[in-house]
Amino acid sequence: MTPNQSAPKTGNSLPYWGILFCSLFVTASEVFLKKGANDMAGPDDLLSLIHNPLLLSQWIWLGIFCYIVSLGFWIKVLQILPLNIAFNLVNIEHLFVPAASYFFLDEFISPMRIAGICLVLTGVWLIAETYCRMEERA
Repeated sequence: MTPNQSAPKTGNSLPYWGILFCSLFVTASEVFLKKGANDMAGPDDLLSLIHNPLLLSQWIWLGIFCYIVSLGFWIKVLQILPLNIAFNLVNIEHLFVPAASYFFLDEFISPMRIAGICLVLTGVWLIAETYCRMEERA
């Protein structure tokens, strides 16, 4: 936005719910795709992609479905919020994906990674808070 432009009035919390659901569905899709990838035989062999019935995996199809649902929420968000705000806010995924990988895939999250996640979330919060103040003034 240029200094002369004000934030568009949304009139409701749709873009924020949309950001949340978009992030949650992307997180679910990442977990499902990882589970599907883990089911594949021979991860070192490039030819295994051709010979493996990848698209028969229920996890892969669930992941694709969640990506499509996420895309629907993302398009609705983009109708309301400026791209530079929406893109920054959707980075809440940087909390959801590691948390989901910890709880559902038993992956380890190092203390340094946790610190990085906190730093990203601080940035997301600052962007959201600044945008909300701009929206209230408009």
